[in-house]
Amino acid sequence: MQANFINRAAINWVVFKQNLLAEASGANTIEQAYPAVVFAIVALGDKHSLFVPARPVKGLEMPTAKQPPIYPDEPVPGDIGYIRIPWVVGSQEKLDAYITSVQAHIKERDKPALKGWLVDLRGNMGGNMWPMLVGAGPVLGKDTLGYFFDSNNTKTAWRYEKGKALLDGDIEAETANYYTLKSANPVVAVLTDTLTASSGEAVAVAFKARKHTRSFGAGTCGVSTSRSRFYLSDGSVILLTTAVFADRRLVPYGHSLAPDESLRPAEVVPRAIRWIREEYKAKK
Repeated sequence: MQANFINRAAINWVVFKQNLLAEASGANTIEQAYPAVVFAIVALGDKHSLFVPARPVKGLEMPTAKQPPIYPDEPVPGDIGYIRIPWVVGSQEKLDAYITSVQAHIKERDKPALKGWLVDLRGNMGGNMWPMLVGAGPVLGKDTLGYFFDSNNTKTAWRYEKGKALLDGDIEAETANYYTLKSANPVVAVLTDTLTASSGEAVAVAFKARKHTRSFGAGTCGVSTSRSRFYLSDGSVILLTTAVFADRRLVPYGHSLAPDESLRPAEVVPRAIRWIREEYKAKK
């Protein structure tokens, strides 16, 4: 934590360690030390770090994982493209199938006469950001999409090109049969809500500062940060927040992303469609 936590400079580590050791003073086994690790995670004060014990321990209160929602696609008029970017976690096979599915939906809905695209991130509670970026890649377009900033302010760039999501040039996810839009650089309306979290927020960041793009809905969850895995001696894992997301202009986040237009749920899609048509006309 002291070496890698994103906000490590803001913590008095002498006091932190004293408090942690006091919390752990009665522990005689590894399992009895688990509550102290949870204490340390809470003491960090961020909303994203997490302790995953190797074995369940009676009396150790762990946050229960919510099953993320599955939202239906929105019906849209014929001149508007629509793609939902849902949450995704799982095996490589599942991640590959996810990319194939999202790009297939884009291909199915694409046509030369489209005025623009709705990219729906509502309910995307996170998971693996790289298949999401590849899935949305045809709409995002070939470009540097954002960055990680770590506790040393070192930046690493995310990029999409030709079916690949890259981190400083290394392939993180890819599809061989990638799709290219019939009309490049489209007008895009991005839809977010309070359940748009973590990797879902990474996709929202990837659309920030993109030309002919505007966001609608509600502010995101507020965990626009990246976690790293640290394995402990018994196989337990600390998922530690080690970086914040930054957009293509190098503007850092780490907090909730406010939409360009804050709207009630029923207003989001109609207003986004209206804006796409206005922006398409102005762009022409």
